[in-house]
Amino acid sequence: MNTMQNNQTIEPRSLIREFNHILSGKRSLARSAFNNLKPGQKRLLLSASGIELRTTEIYNSDSQFTHAWQMQYDNLTDKEVDDLKKGLRRLQAIIDAFALCEEEDFKKETKKVA
Repeated sequence: MNTMQNNQTIEPRSLIREFNHILSGKRSLARSAFNNLKPGQKRLLLSASGIELRTTEIYNSDSQFTHAWQMQYDNLTDKEVDDLKKGLRRLQAIIDAFALCEEEDFKKETKKVA
């Protein structure tokens, strides 16, 4: 059970490292890795990279709303692909900052006021 929890903790970190290695080398592997990210993971990476989601305004006769397009690797420019490397380094720095934390470190402490 404890081993399973450790694997779950290590897995996201290794995925980021793997994706960084892929970006540094073969773009076809990076395309596959990027496109296989879950939507929330992809948004986090794009946000850390400073890349804005592509949106469009949709107008109806009585309403208007913004639609965000699903990002795929092939939609990224060369500059944005380079920015992904920066975003991965930023995310890795955050992960490294919390790497030594244990479960107890994230428990909320309640202080009694006398």
